[in-house]
Amino acid sequence: MLAMLAFAAAAHAGIPYDPPSTPIDNPVARVQLSAGKPGELTKPHVHLTNRVMIYFQAGTNTIRYPDGRSAPEHFRAGEVQWNNAMGTHTAEIAAAGPVDIVHVELKSPPVLAPKVNTAAPDPEHFKVELDNNQVRVLRLHLGKGEKTRSYEARLDRLLVPLTEARVKTVGADGVVKSTQLRPGEVQWLAPGTQSDENAGDAPYEAILVEFKK
Repeated sequence: MLAMLAFAAAAHAGIPYDPPSTPIDNPVARVQLSAGKPGELTKPHVHLTNRVMIYFQAGTNTIRYPDGRSAPEHFRAGEVQWNNAMGTHTAEIAAAGPVDIVHVELKSPPVLAPKVNTAAPDPEHFKVELDNNQVRVLRLHLGKGEKTRSYEARLDRLLVPLTEARVKTVGADGVVKSTQLRPGEVQWLAPGTQSDENAGDAPYEAILVEFKK
């Protein structure tokens, strides 16, 4: 999909994310994949950077701090959430089963002043889920046989397919690429101009995290 997949720098086979892994770790972001198990309490840990979280199943993650405070974080299947850097805490998930999670740790400074303006997305197929000085997060939805208009992606991006799909991408040079994607098969994509078509038999949905670095 998006940006000629020939330029994808890294990929993962998809969900379930057990065992956990870190398929992408570059100067822009570190992408960790894990399956949170219900009722399993994590060891005390910290998050030194802001993060984008993408959840594949619904549930609640309860954060507990050393001073006794607790903060439940509720999430739906396919939801994107922003998490600020966090001090020492533990976490425990409540859900019907394991929760596959994409953790995107941002290496850009929180006070980053973006140098590249993001292009307006195709409003018929892209929805802006989150937009701040570090990232823009888009949700792409293509019904069976639907196609985006040609668009310019100016930033490096992380692609996170939420559904299985066969996607046909046409680049600025007219080269056509067809790719089979699995849910959770994360890929790092370079900037480029392209259009995307759902060539499969079911609706396609994906999350794109654009890094303003």
